[in-house]
Amino acid sequence: MTGILKVDSIQNAAGTAAMAIDSSGKVTGSVNDSRQCVMGFMLTSGVSGSATLTGWTDMATQLSSENVGKITRGGSVTESSGVFTLPFTGLWQVELYASANSSAGDATVDYNIQSSQNGGGTFSTIAQAKESHSASSYKLNISLKTFYSCTDTANDVIRFAAGSAANTTTESSTTHSVTSCIFTWLGDAD
Repeated sequence: MTGILKVDSIQNAAGTAAMAIDSSGKVTGSVNDSRQCVMGFMLTSGVSGSATLTGWTDMATQLSSENVGKITRGGSVTESSGVFTLPFTGLWQVELYASANSSAGDATVDYNIQSSQNGGGTFSTIAQAKESHSASSYKLNISLKTFYSCTDTANDVIRFAAGSAANTTTESSTTHSVTSCIFTWLGDAD
C-alpha cells in the first residue's frame, strides 16, 4: 500500500508556521528574522607577548567607508577590555584570524579562543592553534574557529589570547583588518 503525505506547513516549537509549501511545491519561510547576528571585530592596537587580546573595534563601523557590513537583528555582540558578550543564547561560530611578528625566536606561539561561564571570573581554552618563529622579523598567521553554545547571555563570555609569545607582537591596523575575529549566530542549540 502506498500513500501520499500532504504537508502544507511546518511549525516551530511555539506552534506557528515556520515554513510553508504551496500547491506547486514552492517552499517559503523565514529563518528567525528577529534573531540574526554576524559581526566582525578588528584589532586596532598591537598586543605584545603572552596576553589577552585587547583593543578591538567593530569592523563594520571602523571600515564603513569600505562597505564592510554586519547583521544585527535582535542584538549585537559587545566587547569590553577584550571580553565579548553575546546578545542571545544558541549556537555560535567563533573565528579568530591573527597576524604576528617577532623580535626574536619563539619555539611555540599559541592563539586561543577562551570561554567563561561565570562572567569572566575564570576562562578555559576551547580552541587553540600553534606556530613558531625561528628568528627576528619572522611573521606568522593563525586561523582557528570553534562552535560555542551560549546558554546564559549574562555569564557566558568569550575572549582571545596569545600564549608562549615572549618575543611576539600580535599585529593591528586602523585602516584594514590584520587581526580579526568573527561571531556568527547559527541558531538555537540542542
